[in-house]
Amino acid sequence: MRYFQTIAELKHYGQAAERLHVSQPALTKAIHKLEQELDVALFIRSGRSIDISVYGQAFLPYVERALKELEQAKNQLQGMKNPLHGTVRLAFLQSIGTTLLPSILRSFREAYPDVTFDLVQCSSKEALDLLERGDVDLCLITNFSHTFDAKNWLPLKREQLYGYCAPAHELAQYDRVPLAELAAYDFVGFKDEQLMQQQFQKWCRAAGFSPNMVFQGTDVPTVAGLISSDLGISILPYYSGLEALPVHRFTISDIDCARDIGLAWKRGNILTASSQLFVDFTSAQLKNNMA
Repeated sequence: MRYFQTIAELKHYGQAAERLHVSQPALTKAIHKLEQELDVALFIRSGRSIDISVYGQAFLPYVERALKELEQAKNQLQGMKNPLHGTVRLAFLQSIGTTLLPSILRSFREAYPDVTFDLVQCSSKEALDLLERGDVDLCLITNFSHTFDAKNWLPLKREQLYGYCAPAHELAQYDRVPLAELAAYDFVGFKDEQLMQQQFQKWCRAAGFSPNMVFQGTDVPTVAGLISSDLGISILPYYSGLEALPVHRFTISDIDCARDIGLAWKRGNILTASSQLFVDFTSAQLKNNMA
């Protein structure tokens, strides 16, 4: 296509061969092969002079667009290879976005200011779907799905979950409550397809009961608002905006009510240079903090 474009511009095989740094016979052979593939004559030859045919005129705009697209793709790939100037596409949970994520991004940006981020806030299930489709490079997520291992998971933090109720609720007088004793109360929580809700249901089944869900939302602020209105109790991760509401927090005393948070990526996927840099940097920061 590059040969065809150059000949169409110069209308001279010798000059085109010189510009392209190829021999004229090789150039002629390549154009003949292209014409055979297309089954049309791209040039009209008259002695030593040539001109572009009607087929060549129709073909040329497509070739120019294709070459431009390929050049842009090449530039993008080169940018992806440069870890210091690429983009990290990161999906994250809302509750993590107000606690762990800002400190990670701040430290990384101080070290690598020219790396940009494309951030997507969503549920765990949506984040995993984005990861599977290749729409994001990384997820800052919980391990409730148990689909990760050392090859595609960097654990960052173990986060405690707590029981929450309204100050007027009878549980507000307690600081520690066994999960089994919550069976008699109404619950508010998340939609059934969300991993947090699925894990909560597992804990309840292990404690011998099925929770009576009276309201189910999609995000922590909505659930927190329902709790503060005394519409039900819930088990939630700590969320900075949650405790600004009139709620009472208590510890679940009989189980390890916690979640592991980490960076996940698609199993077997080759990360872009900037995404790999972000994983490596975050891992090194974690080790330094533990030292």
